[in-house]
Amino acid sequence: MTVPATGRTGDVYDATPDFVYAVSLLAALEDATGQEGHALVLPFLGMARAELTDFGQRRPAGYVPVQVGDLRSGLADLEQRLTDLLADSQVLQHSLRLDSARRLLRRGVAAVA
Repeated sequence: MTVPATGRTGDVYDATPDFVYAVSLLAALEDATGQEGHALVLPFLGMARAELTDFGQRRPAGYVPVQVGDLRSGLADLEQRLTDLLADSQVLQHSLRLDSARRLLRRGVAAVA
C-alpha cells in the first residue's frame, strides 16, 4: 500500500520505522477481508488505529507493504510490536495511546478466539 507524498512536514508525520510498520501492519489486517474472524475484529482494529494515530495527530510518514497470511498470527505480531513500541516510548501521550490501542487489539483478539 502506498500513500502519495504530500510535501508537508512537521511533528504530525512520524517516520520512525517501527511506528510506520505497526500502522502498515494494522492497515493490512484491516484489509484482510475474507479471513475467518475478520468481521469480528475489524471494529477493534479501526479503534486501535484511531488510538495509535492519536486521532489524526500522529500519522505515519508513509506505509510499507505488509502481507498478512494468517489473521491470528498478524494480530499477535501487531500486539508484540505495540508492546515493543510502548516499552521504548518516551512521550507520555504516545505511551497512553499505544496502551489504549493494545487494549483494544486484545479485545478484538478475544472476540475472534
